[in-house]
Amino acid sequence: MLSKQTLILRVCFLCTTCLTTLTAFAQNTLEFVQDGVNNSYSPPVPKGPTSIPQTLSFFLNSNGSKDEGIYFQKSQTPVSVTFSFDDQTYITVPQHVTGMTFGAASGASSSQVRSVPVVNNQFFEDSTRSIFTSHPKGESGRGVNVYNNVGVQVFLSAKPLLTANAPTTDTSRYYYGKLRVHFSRPVNNPVISVMGLGATTNFSGKRLGFATELELQSPGRTLIKLSGSKELVLDDNKTKILHTKSSITGNCGNGAACGSLMVTGSDVTSLVFGVYLRTDGGPGVWGTEKVANSGDMWHITITLPEQ
Repeated sequence: MLSKQTLILRVCFLCTTCLTTLTAFAQNTLEFVQDGVNNSYSPPVPKGPTSIPQTLSFFLNSNGSKDEGIYFQKSQTPVSVTFSFDDQTYITVPQHVTGMTFGAASGASSSQVRSVPVVNNQFFEDSTRSIFTSHPKGESGRGVNVYNNVGVQVFLSAKPLLTANAPTTDTSRYYYGKLRVHFSRPVNNPVISVMGLGATTNFSGKRLGFATELELQSPGRTLIKLSGSKELVLDDNKTKILHTKSSITGNCGNGAACGSLMVTGSDVTSLVFGVYLRTDGGPGVWGTEKVANSGDMWHITITLPEQ
């Protein structure tokens, strides 16, 4: 028969073990949210198109690696991130401001882009729960909520390529500039999720697909694909986010490159991506004189393991 003291010690041990197990499985994340109470972007959120840098703050999502945390709270160690463009190739694009902008999409008129909020949650469907992952050690395909988590909307205008009558073969690739991502303090293993790298024009039944591709230029950093559509691939050096040479569309899981990638390493303060637009070699064109507002609209959001 066990003594009372032994029983108390065993109960304490079991409680400690349970708490340790719960802590180990509770993979909290830092995320972007814009719900009117917790706002990663200080309201009001402006509309684009604009090339002005955009800054968002992270909020803590309890057990966010599984989408179970819907009650966001301020982090005890605040951190924010600023997205900005640099070294733009196309700086005089009528009505589109520059070749790369925040808060724009095709469709306002035949010649002008549509003005949309620079930060929004107009993400792409992930019904299979297999495309986006929030935590580098979490379950693949879980944690990024396409309704709760906001992202920065980026637009690459095809108007400069239309004006220059640029070739559209499947090897055509055009440099647009740099996307810089700067953290307010050093972070470890940030996860970058990109949604909808890809677009299509269709004139007289002839379509042309084109997609944004990103090249990580920060020395000593590489990428690991955590999850994503088959269209999103990395090069052998694990620094280039590429679209496969299949037919390109704007739909995740059906022609667009979408997914989540972890940046390896600790003390990450700044990331630089070269930004390119590549075609799939379809028989179509960038646009016409009357319809000159085409481009690739996509989203980017970032999540962090709690740190």
